[in-house]
Amino acid sequence: MLQNVRQVVVAPGRPRIGVFYKQSELMRMLPEIPKLRSFFDLFVVNGRGLEAGGEKLEAIVCMERCIRLRDVADCLRTMGLSPSDDAVRKLLEEHVSWREAMGINIAQRATFVLVLTLYCQLAELEAEKVVVDKGSFVENALRVLRSRDPQGTGMLPYSELRRMLTTMGNHRLEETEAYGVLHRAVDIDGNVHYEHLVRQLFAKDPLAEERLQQAQLFLQAVGRNAIDMDMSKRDEFIHAIRLADPMSSGYIQPERLLEVLNRNDEQFTSEELKLLTEGMEDIQCDRGINYRRFLQLIMNE
Repeated sequence: MLQNVRQVVVAPGRPRIGVFYKQSELMRMLPEIPKLRSFFDLFVVNGRGLEAGGEKLEAIVCMERCIRLRDVADCLRTMGLSPSDDAVRKLLEEHVSWREAMGINIAQRATFVLVLTLYCQLAELEAEKVVVDKGSFVENALRVLRSRDPQGTGMLPYSELRRMLTTMGNHRLEETEAYGVLHRAVDIDGNVHYEHLVRQLFAKDPLAEERLQQAQLFLQAVGRNAIDMDMSKRDEFIHAIRLADPMSSGYIQPERLLEVLNRNDEQFTSEELKLLTEGMEDIQCDRGINYRRFLQLIMNE
């Protein structure tokens, strides 16, 4: 089953993953997410809400591992981004303000899902900026190189390119660095196809694109409300539903769903459940409630 979903993930277009997967399953399907998680874990406080130095972390209200808000910018940089402190602070303030407006009490901490949300927002902004900056640089570089190629052959001697790289501009290369750039591009006659070389040097980073796409898929799968949740409870709910539906029909009777919801001393009533699940019932076969739609509702509304 996981292999089938993995094939969907890597398919072209805009792939999607279903909502009914635990965190561990999603991480197996999206191998870049555990790598990002490992960077996040470097900043995690210990289970008692204390930092390594013993400082008390304010208002830890769930068992989800988290980091201090003031560490978020450094965490994102460890993940490979280069945001300014102001950019991170602005995004955090937007998230906090929105949640406070919704009546959600925010502790001075950030969950992995919140950091991953910021990662996606900032990675998209950085990717757009890189495209613009690289595009301008590439065109400027090609214009200079073409001026040295009056015949328009698209080729320049290795020796001339090496001299340009080591003696011209504000970012001159050392001889060894120039060799590293040019030696694989030189042909048997000692010439370099400079247009191909420049475009190759400034091509998009496929790993960064893949990592961003997998982060977006993970967030889509867990739902918007995961930012404020103890994700272990979501995993427990999925596990309990699977036990209640061993045939994986996708449906569960309302009474059984109510038992699952109230298994940890929650106070859901049958009337509340009926309101929440309106339109999710299997009318034709009377199999009960579509629990995948129910999970999607509570994780996104």
